[in-house]
Parts: sequence; structure tokens; C-alpha cells
Amino acid sequence: MKLIMESWRKFLKEGISDVVYHYTSGIEKGAKILKDNRFLSSGGFSKDVESELGKGKLYYFSTARTPANAYTGDYPQGVIFKLDGRELAQKYKGVPLDYWATSKRSSKKAANVQSDPGASEAFEAEDRILLDEPYIEDADRYIDEIHFAVPVFDFSTDFFNQTPTKKVTSGPIRAGTMDALEEAVGIAEQRNIPYYIHTSKETWPFVEVGKKKALTSLSDFREQLQKVGKEVGEPIDTSMYKSAYKGPKKEIGEDEVFIYVQAAKDILAGKKSFEGKDIKGDIKYRKEYDRRREGAEIFRALTQGRPTPGGRYYRDIDSDLHNVSSNPQARETLELLASLLRSTRKKTLKDFEAYLNQVYKQNHGDQ
Repeated sequence: MKLIMESWRKFLKEGISDVVYHYTSGIEKGAKILKDNRFLSSGGFSKDVESELGKGKLYYFSTARTPANAYTGDYPQGVIFKLDGRELAQKYKGVPLDYWATSKRSSKKAANVQSDPGASEAFEAEDRILLDEPYIEDADRYIDEIHFAVPVFDFSTDFFNQTPTKKVTSGPIRAGTMDALEEAVGIAEQRNIPYYIHTSKETWPFVEVGKKKALTSLSDFREQLQKVGKEVGEPIDTSMYKSAYKGPKKEIGEDEVFIYVQAAKDILAGKKSFEGKDIKGDIKYRKEYDRRREGAEIFRALTQGRPTPGGRYYRDIDSDLHNVSSNPQARETLELLASLLRSTRKKTLKDFEAYLNQVYKQNHGDQ
């Protein structure tokens, strides 16, 4: 037991493991990573707890020490990237953690899950990579293997037979999924990255063991589909679902973060009251007047409000920041805030807001 505990402590003290795994839900997302050749990191300043875990870094990138963890699940869908942790450690720092750990659930169980496929749950066993940049560029430099999962088979029981039976899943494979798989496989082959296609939970998510039985070419995958009569659906005409709204598009929470940034910029520029010169026009159902009024409220909270017991002046932004933290469509707006944190040399929203309040009082005194 003593030896086991010593090995476990060593396991947790390491920065980035020699081999780590990154999961993304959806073949389309995996294809985009390969096409852009970069991984999207998450905003490490979006929550107080993330700031504490970030050790002064603005962004983080989640990887796991085991392919089977809290995020992959046992239903075959998405992509697992097997990454070279030693190569990542040449440029980045990392910290091991289990975000949701309790006395009853921890990364220790996740570390053992591959030896116990019957385990009911897998946990994070996370190696969190810390960085100040919004992306990890040159992704193919770190990718050792790619594991694609497309659910072709499922295991089910019925009233008369309680033994799970392997059956073909109902419905066709989405045309978009097939297109993305073809694109991703093409890029992997071009860059000489080994890849595997998993079609059932016989090989997913325990991919290190499962890859021995996984498919290793797109032609084998097509042949399997044809053999079991699994079809690929027709492309969906999305034009009928397009909104009648033709103005600027923003993601959920993105405009709120943008307005927060405008208030902060006005304070740093020495303004006595909110101006928000870059707030122009309506955004979806938010009128310009309402957007400016929100900016003025944020400005007042940051300059004349009282801090919470935790030292924050405007907590209403937290849920919006959480929504945009990992959204690639809102990354430009998140970077506007990150750039202000960099320029003021602040690593947390608590310190940033305290600094804004101090700047205002130095310029205008207590109002």
C-alpha cells in the first residue's frame, strides 16, 4: 500500500505527463482543429477558481492522463487526440488536477479505469496546460495519434434477452459528419499522423486497447457501412433555418463581455463617465440605447460601487464570460478583455476590477 501511495503522489506531482489526451465532441470540431492546425484554449480568467488554478496564466488547455475520462463517455462520438506531453512540456507548463474531486470521486479512479472497463464512472485525471495565448499553434507538432468515433453499432437488451446484443444504430450517418471525417482523414494522411476509426464502445473510449480492433482507413470504414447497410444521409439545406435578422452576429454572452470591455477602456482612458464610443447600433434584439445603458451601469459599478466580500465590483459578467470562454466564435471578443489584463499586468478579474476602481479614484476622487 505504501508503494502504491508513493507512486500515486509521484503521478500527481508531475507537470505534463509523457502522454496526454484531448477530447473534442463532434467530428466537425476535430476536423477544424486539423484544418486550422491549432487547439483552442479556454479563458482562465472566466471564473475565480480558474484564476486560482491558472497560476498567473490567462488561458488553459485541458488534457487528460487517460483517454477514458469524465468527458469522453462510453458512447462513440467525437475525437480523441493522443498528444506528446514531452513535446508540449518544452514550451508550456502544466498542473495535474481533478476539478470535481471529492472523497468519493477522484482522478485515482480514472487512472485505473482502463484496467477495469466495467467501472461505472471515469474522472478527469487532468493535466491542465497553462498559457497566455488564446491558441496552441502548430497542433500537428504535438499529435501522435487521432481517434475518430462514429456510432455505427450499439449494444441493447430487450424484455426476452437481457444479454446486450450488438446492433446497427438507427438512422443514417449525417452528411456533415461524413464530410468532416473525410476532410480530417485527408489531413491526417497528408501529415503522416496515424488515425483510427471507432464504430462502437467495443473499442471506445479505451482507445489504447481498442485501436487493435479499430478501423485504420476510410475505405475500411466505407466497406463496413456498406456491409451492414448503414447509409449516409443527404446534405441538409440549412437556408430554411436562417434567421431573418441581418445585422451583426454575436454569440451568447459575447456582447455583454464586449460592453464590459468598453467600460473598462473608458476608465483606463481617464473618462469621468461612460462614453462607449465603439458601441454602435443594435445587436439582435438588444437596442443600442439598452447596450449603452448597460455600459453605464457597469461603469458605475466598477468606479463607484462597493466590492463583494470576494473583492469583485461587477459579478454579473461571470456567466457571460463562462459562455464565451471556450467558444471559438467569440474568441476575438474574449481576447479584447485578455489584452486589457495583459496591459495592466493583472491576472484575475478581482485584481483588474480593483485596479480600475483605483485608477478612477486617482483621476476623479471619490464621487
